[in-house]
Amino acid sequence: MAPGAAGPILGLDHVILAVPRLDAAVAAYELLFEQHPAARGGSWMRFNLANTGLVLTEGEVRTGLALAVAEPESVLRLLDRRGLPGGPVQPWQEAETWSLDPAAARGLHLLVIGARPAGDPASAIRLDHAVIRSADPERTLALLGGRLGLELRLDRSNPDWGTRLLFFRCGDLVIEVSHELKSGIGDGPDSLWGLTWRVPDVAASHARLGAAGLPVSPLRTGRKPGTRLFTLCGDAAGLPTAFIGA
Repeated sequence: MAPGAAGPILGLDHVILAVPRLDAAVAAYELLFEQHPAARGGSWMRFNLANTGLVLTEGEVRTGLALAVAEPESVLRLLDRRGLPGGPVQPWQEAETWSLDPAAARGLHLLVIGARPAGDPASAIRLDHAVIRSADPERTLALLGGRLGLELRLDRSNPDWGTRLLFFRCGDLVIEVSHELKSGIGDGPDSLWGLTWRVPDVAASHARLGAAGLPVSPLRTGRKPGTRLFTLCGDAAGLPTAFIGA
């Protein structure tokens, strides 16, 4: 993972997905990813993908993002000076983590974790982008770009889509912020809303998951030239989920 141009975040260590039943969620993701969990604890299991991890957890831990940094203590001091304080160190997945104040993080559950090898290069699945829904994109821009120092790569409003989209580089993937234009600016918290996974052969993944009985949307052309994608219908993945590829 390469450091961002303006800040201390090296990349995304893992996504945390809170699920009502861990065993059912693990079975669903074993089917989605065609691989088994790489590590497990009493109430969580982790899948290592090509460029990050996905941790399924049952219990009190919230859905969120764990951000990798080189020197946690110095980064926490910097973030505190920027108005984004962290809590005391906590054990999580056999590592030390610090939770950033949700009130200062627009309601998001964000962890800081020391950098370690990212993902599993043997995996065929990689996270293309994670989507945050925002009622106030300017404040989310201040959080991700100003406080965390993630590089803003795109800021575009499109009436045809009905959204304003902001793309931030986080290591070798993108954190996308989506704001519904018709809703106007609101005071509600941000939320981690969806995940898009990149696969080597999106048509083959579409056929495989459809044959397994999962409800999938028709395969369609993506906004990025040369890509196609499909989405999972229903709540099998726990969050709105898409697969993208050539």
